[in-house]
Amino acid sequence: MARACIKWLIFSMVLAVSFLSAHAQNASSQLQQIQTRGSLRVGTTGDYKPFSYRATPKSPYIGFDIDMAQALAKQLGVSLELVPTSWPNLMRDLAAGHFDVAMSGVSISTEREKLALFSSPYLRDGKTPIALCDQQQSFQALAQIDQASVRVIVNPGGTNESFARAHLKHAQISVYADNNHIFDQILEGRADVMITDAIEARLQQQLKPALCAIHPESPFNVSYKAYLLPRDAEWKAYVDRWLQGQQEQIQLRMDQWLQHPWPSASADGIDLAPLRDLIQRRLAMMESVAQHKWNQQSAIEDLPREQKIIASLQQQAHALGIPADWAEHFFRAQIEAAKQRQHEYFALWRTQGAGKFSQVPDLDQQIRPQLDQLTTQILRQLAMAWPAITNPQQQTRITKQLQSLLEVEKKSAAVQIAIQPLIDESAQR
Repeated sequence: MARACIKWLIFSMVLAVSFLSAHAQNASSQLQQIQTRGSLRVGTTGDYKPFSYRATPKSPYIGFDIDMAQALAKQLGVSLELVPTSWPNLMRDLAAGHFDVAMSGVSISTEREKLALFSSPYLRDGKTPIALCDQQQSFQALAQIDQASVRVIVNPGGTNESFARAHLKHAQISVYADNNHIFDQILEGRADVMITDAIEARLQQQLKPALCAIHPESPFNVSYKAYLLPRDAEWKAYVDRWLQGQQEQIQLRMDQWLQHPWPSASADGIDLAPLRDLIQRRLAMMESVAQHKWNQQSAIEDLPREQKIIASLQQQAHALGIPADWAEHFFRAQIEAAKQRQHEYFALWRTQGAGKFSQVPDLDQQIRPQLDQLTTQILRQLAMAWPAITNPQQQTRITKQLQSLLEVEKKSAAVQIAIQPLIDESAQR
């Protein structure tokens, strides 16, 4: 215990010196530096849903705190620069001046308050257990968890680990570095329980029905989420005033991100069947589209409509954590597949000498609104499947699952075009 205290004292002194050095190098306030630089640098971990998440290093950051960071940068009239950090390095990175504020679901703690400032809290929270639902009665109290036979899993460097080490003296504590997949360790039988923030436990039980958040309404302690700041009173005052003006939006944004289509499994557990079925449904609608155009003797290609689709989906894709350029690549393939299917119908009807079709749904009033809805559904499925789509080790499985469509569609050229972006490894580059 004495040795641990000495290590902590040395670590605190090193960080304190780093803070003083950073201030000595530039005496101007943090707010002045941001305005002069023209950008707000926000440290974020990308591994804590619903606050900050990034599926791959090439994916955009998304989440509640990413939205809030964008709002703060807009208020400041500067651009936003998201700076990757991690829980073990959070305080070091702040001390080194790598960012102006950390926004990533950061909990206020005494250790952090010794070295930095916090904004006013924006969320009340607390630590609560999460375990398999059929074992939840075994982990209601800390005394039940703190048994030599119980395997407790923690992510490194944050308040989850510090809480576990402070309160559990007999349980087996193991550290798992990948916070995005740590809950799968419980599902796969490698751990019994995790103690984490109640909001995260609630979200994970929603994503993984076999897990249950245990009394999240009555956590073991009370904690607060806030934004981590360097020791600059003027900058803290500015952020606090801005937060005060955001009160009405905070709950709306949080509700939105709690309902977001987060990936619910590790890459090898993601089912591509829902995405495959939506692609097939979109192609099936091309018969009605082709019938309308046949009746109107209009061209199959509609460039203004194509551009409208591409323009509208890019922002949606980015908000879901899908790179906009890849989303464009994917949906251009869907458009080409749709045109290919329509050409196939036109060729068939010419051979048959077909006349006008009756009872065809209106293209603008009925068919296109349904297609727009399908686009949104496909984007949401892409978001949930993204960890698998971008994982090279999943390519064989994905290809096999998607090419089952070719058997149903009799090796259709349209189907091959539609699924190509998912099997051409473009998402992995």
